[in-house]
Amino acid sequence: MKIAKLITLTFFAITSSSITSITLAQNKQLTKSAICVEAEKVDGNGLIERLADQHIAFNKHRTNDNLPKTAYIINRSNLTTINFNGLDYYVENNRLIGIKGLNLSDSVLNQITSKLVLLDSIQFEQSERLNNEYLNPNTNLQKIWYMNRQFMLTLKILSSTVRDIAAFTKSENPSFTVEANVAKMRLPNIDQIAKKSNMQSLLSLAK
Repeated sequence: MKIAKLITLTFFAITSSSITSITLAQNKQLTKSAICVEAEKVDGNGLIERLADQHIAFNKHRTNDNLPKTAYIINRSNLTTINFNGLDYYVENNRLIGIKGLNLSDSVLNQITSKLVLLDSIQFEQSERLNNEYLNPNTNLQKIWYMNRQFMLTLKILSSTVRDIAAFTKSENPSFTVEANVAKMRLPNIDQIAKKSNMQSLLSLAK
C-alpha cells in the first residue's frame, strides 16, 4: 500500500513538473510573439549609415550648429525591435532577449549582447568626445582626425558583426549554426586597427 502511494506521489510530482516546464516554455514563446506587436521598430542598418553620414557631412562643412547627433543603436531600456540584415533583434533593458525565428540559449544571447553593447557604447562615447573636441577652440586637429577614424571603424565593425550573424542563419539549421559560431567571433582591438588603417577605408561602411 505504501509502495503504491509512493508511486502515485512520484507520478504526480513528475506530471506537475512537466506541466510547469511546458507552461513556462509556452509563456516564453507568447512573450516573444507579443514583442513583434508591442516593440518600437528601428532600422539598425539605416541608423548605422545615418550616424556615419552625419560625421562625414560635418567633416566637410564644420559649424557648431551642425554637430553630429550622438545616438545609441543597441543600448535601449524600452522594448525595441532592431532590424539588422533582415533579422529582428528584440532588445530590452540594454540587452538582447531574442532574435525572431531563432531558438537561442540565454548564454548565446548574452554573448551577442556583450559584443553589440560594447561596440555601441564605444561609438556613442567616441561621438560624444568628438563633439566636445569640435567645440574646443584649442583642439588638436590630428587628435580629431584619429578619433574620427576610431568612430568610423567602430561602426564598421558593428555593421560587419551583425552581417556575420545574419550569414549564420542561411544554413539548414540556423539556430544551431548561430549557437556554434557566436562564441568564435572575436572583437578586434579598435585602437590597433585604427593606427594601421587609412582614412579612406574607414569612411566607407562595408555593405
